[in-house]
Amino acid sequence: MADDGVAEKKTPGEKSSLAKKDGEDSAFSLVTVDDDVFMRFPIANTSVADHLRNIRNMPMREDDIVIAAFPKCGTHWMWEVTQMLTKGKAEHDCRPKEMVMLEFNPMEDFESVPSPRVINSHLFPRHLPKEVVTKRSRVVNVIRNPKDAAVSMYFHLLQMKGFQGIGVPDFARGFLHGGISPGSYFDYFAHIKEMTQWQREHPEVPVINIYYEDAKKDLVKCVRQLAEFLKVDASDQLCGDIADQCSFNKLKQADETVKVKDKSPAKEQFKDGSMSMFRKGEFTLTETKAGT
Repeated sequence: MADDGVAEKKTPGEKSSLAKKDGEDSAFSLVTVDDDVFMRFPIANTSVADHLRNIRNMPMREDDIVIAAFPKCGTHWMWEVTQMLTKGKAEHDCRPKEMVMLEFNPMEDFESVPSPRVINSHLFPRHLPKEVVTKRSRVVNVIRNPKDAAVSMYFHLLQMKGFQGIGVPDFARGFLHGGISPGSYFDYFAHIKEMTQWQREHPEVPVINIYYEDAKKDLVKCVRQLAEFLKVDASDQLCGDIADQCSFNKLKQADETVKVKDKSPAKEQFKDGSMSMFRKGEFTLTETKAGT
């Protein structure tokens, strides 16, 4: 991570099939910090370089929980499950997960969040708060089949300002080669590789690896495993109720009716201010023909 004085530089839109050209309104205004490419985080009056530095220096609490995953791999899903487990209630959180997402909020906003804080992020481990290691925060690492993650990301991007709408096959080929920039915030395989290496280097940090496909196959079992990892007292009844409330259809319904989306810092990145985090929750071969 950069020391003080590191500056960001604009990454021309022409380098990415996802971004509009410079000067146009786009959710994909890209910047480079220490050779890493990031989208411009929606933090008022703060550069991406400064925000990344603030994240690294963010004070953590010993009971903090960090949901870490590449985009569209089940972050929102496991965030809801974890929230319910820590509260001991199978009730949806009215906040969009972006309200406690490291990339989208100034660090002072996290100070008022009651413990245990369930924070989430798509950042690489090297960009997470340093005190995740020293305070040994619990980390929930969510992993999804790259094929499904790519398709889900494609349809998610269709909702956002500035997406060029390339066909799924072209998008998938780019995804396989590192997305916008190999090794960057948008590189699925680099993210998996670094998270694996980070766990080897920091065995003292408690991490649970949750596989999207395993959770989809048996969510009750996943909830039980997560409860054990978090060391929370969760009865079989509660685990079953949480699994029921966190089924795809009920999460989608809650996203449409319960979430206070006007407070989401990500809202302005979406076309017409509308945003949906849930589409189908599965992959179908017919969708690979979309946009061709």
